[in-house]
Amino acid sequence: MRRIGIMACTLGAFGILFGAFGAHSIKSKIDPSRYAAYRVGIEYLFFHIAPLLYIATHAYSKYLERIGYLFVLGIVCFTGSNLLMTTEAIHHINFHFLWPITPLGGILFILGWGMLAKHFINKKD
Repeated sequence: MRRIGIMACTLGAFGILFGAFGAHSIKSKIDPSRYAAYRVGIEYLFFHIAPLLYIATHAYSKYLERIGYLFVLGIVCFTGSNLLMTTEAIHHINFHFLWPITPLGGILFILGWGMLAKHFINKKD
């Protein structure tokens, strides 16, 4: 679970960096609809830090570890592709070939949340 915790904290730090970069460096350089999409990517990154921290602070479980990796992959796919595609006006590289990766990230998020719900359903207190 240590690795999941390290990844959660690292992704949180990158979220702050990318959020600040977006607000202070690129907001005026891209059109408002792309900036709105950029912000969604950052928001989804942060929405998924919380379950990662939950997983990281609980006793080792292969099941929880799999859920953690689903969330990490979801963040990389969803947020990563989103940020690359919305900032094309700045880096001048066409990343639209990544468009199928964004919904894949969303599917990974849904699977992770479903598995986390199953974890709580099966949890005996």
